[in-house]
Amino acid sequence: MAKVTLPRYLRARRGADGKTRYYWQRPNWAAPPNERWGRLFKVDSEALGTDLAEAISKAELLNVHLDEWRRGVTVAPDSGTIKALFNWYRQRDRYKELREISKADYRKYMPVLEAFKLKSTLLGDRQAADITSDHADAIYRQLAKDRGKRAASHCMQICRRVFYEAVRAKKLKHNPFARMGLKMVAETGNRATSREEYDRFREQARKSGYQSMATAAAIAFELVRRTTDVFGYILEDGDELRGFFWEDYAPGITFAMRQGKTGTRQVIPLRGDPEPDSEDAEIRERGRLLYPALEEELARHAPGGKGQIVVSEASGDRYTKDAMRHVFEAIREKAGLPKEMTFTGFRHGGATELGDVGIEDIRPISGHKTLGQTTVYNKVTEKKARRIGEVRRAGVEGRK
Repeated sequence: MAKVTLPRYLRARRGADGKTRYYWQRPNWAAPPNERWGRLFKVDSEALGTDLAEAISKAELLNVHLDEWRRGVTVAPDSGTIKALFNWYRQRDRYKELREISKADYRKYMPVLEAFKLKSTLLGDRQAADITSDHADAIYRQLAKDRGKRAASHCMQICRRVFYEAVRAKKLKHNPFARMGLKMVAETGNRATSREEYDRFREQARKSGYQSMATAAAIAFELVRRTTDVFGYILEDGDELRGFFWEDYAPGITFAMRQGKTGTRQVIPLRGDPEPDSEDAEIRERGRLLYPALEEELARHAPGGKGQIVVSEASGDRYTKDAMRHVFEAIREKAGLPKEMTFTGFRHGGATELGDVGIEDIRPISGHKTLGQTTVYNKVTEKKARRIGEVRRAGVEGRK
């Protein structure tokens, strides 16, 4: 008997009863949230029974559907539905101009909204013009229950923006998601990580073989830096220049951060001014080291490093957001640290420490652009950054 060649993605498995069963297995690259031409491929893997001829026929049809989606020739969603409205919005300039990090939220939450179950149908299949403010409130309450208030608020924000654009384009007459009074910030804010927790995390990170995470925590805590800057996430064109690079580190002298697409550098002095009255010759001549914990972590890396400082031990490349989160949570759990502790908390902990020693304007070290509750702009200088480091170091060491 001639050997039968199975269609793409058709798999055969022999069961305990000796029978061969056939399955169509959707390729990973076609799984949501991956898109082609602004659309998701929503056909899941499927059991096709034990009849080989019938399984082949069904698999060939599924492959046709897959190929049409990949080429962008799949029939558009029914006109006027939420699904169609989302598809329309993704073709608009307003969506295309969003930052990549914002587009990622849309790709994540639009399928959640389309698959939201109403009484008789899915939200994605409902006519957008029929959605009322009562629907909006009910959808938010259920999403908040199922996924948490923050995720629910993100979903409502996406609906509000899509419907607003549709109203402007005169596709719809009203926006049922407007004026819902939702806040996009966490109710309790980001929890500040204490220095003791920070030290425990770094110690466990090293024990677990993740020197990269110990160094990342030190940069975030000591220099009060955002997570995206510490890891240099590549979210859009130009991000390759953002972050901390070995070429910008002069041990015991200065450390610089590249600000973004322009590659401009903010220089942070690593020593204070010389102290003529100090008994220590090095402090007397060169000044005190301001961030010893940070420089200790940097010194633990292999000498002669080049490029981005914080890279994954597993890949040798920059961390992705998901990879960082998984590694961070594993270290946190092994260290016995609170589940409420986040990586962002390192930055908040460093800022809190600065506030405790009386530093109000932390911009020369943190990179903030505004003071928040004031309109006064003070020029950021290395001299101010050095003074901030000196006062903070004295506070940590208990000196006056």
